[in-house]
Amino acid sequence: MIAIFDNFIKDETLLAEIEQNKTELFKDPGNYKYWQGWWNSSATNTAKKIIQYVWGDHCPIAETFNIDGFEYWTGIQSADADTGFQNNLEHHYDKDEAWFKKTKEIVTPIMGSVYYPPNQDFDGGELHVWTDGTQKQPEIIKAKPNRFIIFPAGRYVHCVKSVTSGTRHAMAINLWEKEPYSKQKGLLTIEQ
Repeated sequence: MIAIFDNFIKDETLLAEIEQNKTELFKDPGNYKYWQGWWNSSATNTAKKIIQYVWGDHCPIAETFNIDGFEYWTGIQSADADTGFQNNLEHHYDKDEAWFKKTKEIVTPIMGSVYYPPNQDFDGGELHVWTDGTQKQPEIIKAKPNRFIIFPAGRYVHCVKSVTSGTRHAMAINLWEKEPYSKQKGLLTIEQ
């Protein structure tokens, strides 16, 4: 299952906050964070407000999940090598990296998602998702501003193809049924 929702965030106040706080939101790409949701603590920053909007207040799918919390991080891919960011993201599936390193056992989130904030100008950076195995053709999803994508990121191999011009920003959000071992080991920044 891959679900794609365009022009997803409609709340003008939240959209303005995302734009105003874009530098803060994307200041530490690749720094994994964990938040146990709005039912445990208020959404006190822009990232948490996005999570509450997309998975709580305006969740576009009818499926119900029992979750402990949200692992989230931001990513930046850029065509400009001088930025220090790669222009792509290699093939992978999302998993509890610390648990895998310790046991070689694969534990994955119950669902994943990606949000592309508005007001971006770039080419390339498509999300490729292999829903029928890596021997077949992937689903190709264009990265578009204010687009929200839901897919089982722990089950499907996926990657980001090269950004050919400009810079692509994205926020990834995984839902965990049980607290990941990576959180226990301090590899995820805990957000209260």
